[in-house]
Amino acid sequence: MKIPHLSIVTTLYRSERFLDSFVAQCETAMAEIACDNYEIVFVNDGSPDNSLAKVLQQKESNNHIVAVDLSRNFGHHYAIMAGLNCATGETVFLIDCDLEVPPTYIPTFYTKFNEESCDVVYGIQETRKGSFIERTVGGLFYSFFNSLTDTQIPENLLTERLMSRRYVNELIKLGDKNIFMAGMMQWIGFKQIPITIKKGQREGKSTYTLGKRIALSMEAVTSFSSYPLVVLFKFGFFISAISVITGLYFLIYKLFNPEIVLSGFTFLIVALLFSVGVIISSLGILGIYIDKLFNQTKNRPTFIVKDIYKF
Repeated sequence: MKIPHLSIVTTLYRSERFLDSFVAQCETAMAEIACDNYEIVFVNDGSPDNSLAKVLQQKESNNHIVAVDLSRNFGHHYAIMAGLNCATGETVFLIDCDLEVPPTYIPTFYTKFNEESCDVVYGIQETRKGSFIERTVGGLFYSFFNSLTDTQIPENLLTERLMSRRYVNELIKLGDKNIFMAGMMQWIGFKQIPITIKKGQREGKSTYTLGKRIALSMEAVTSFSSYPLVVLFKFGFFISAISVITGLYFLIYKLFNPEIVLSGFTFLIVALLFSVGVIISSLGILGIYIDKLFNQTKNRPTFIVKDIYKF
């Protein structure tokens, strides 16, 4: 079978209402760049609606569609890796199917890709959308992540990107069990060119809840930085040094002023509570890293493909 020139990879999770328009816009984009040898790879990430059934229905009249059905919900980034593993194109375009960035942008990415002779053209938001709190928290995340790691992620990075086959192959070979795609994609290097995109508003409520965003932030930091452990060590050393100095001060003070009675009960309670808090926080952070080591050494697959509907 002929290798597709371009693979369009997207994931499915409560995506049913977007699919007709998404496929139609993909076809329009492919016609614009005069590409008739392509595939659209849909990865069903345990979607609870009829997204997979809708894709299979469309596949009956569209032989460009490939459906990858995972055994359960593994999460957006893990589903993306499943799609990249299943994509066979010479180039791969990654996109969310919620139409916030419509497939009609594909020709823009494609033109830039060929002009720059690069391995990646990635999208960044023109302006961060959402409420003031969402924009502020998003900006703080990028600043916080970049200050902790050597892997610098462009601010307002989007999912959408066009990638060469050699770049995708190296990305797949990383073998990370704790997946944070933005960090991994920047870490492997190659020539990567940004392109500014105006992101639209999603129809309906986003499936990325606050809890998922917090979990992703924790995944990002602990997957790419050991700096929190260094901070804990320095903080613990500082507290220990302060404790020793304070103890020596009171000892010397008592030696030179034997008549003074020092009541240290309040200080002792405060110091004890503070120490317990530091210990618990430290154990919590250490536990996160140990859990990641445990997951990596278990060597379980990051996703399980139940079925592939290709022909």
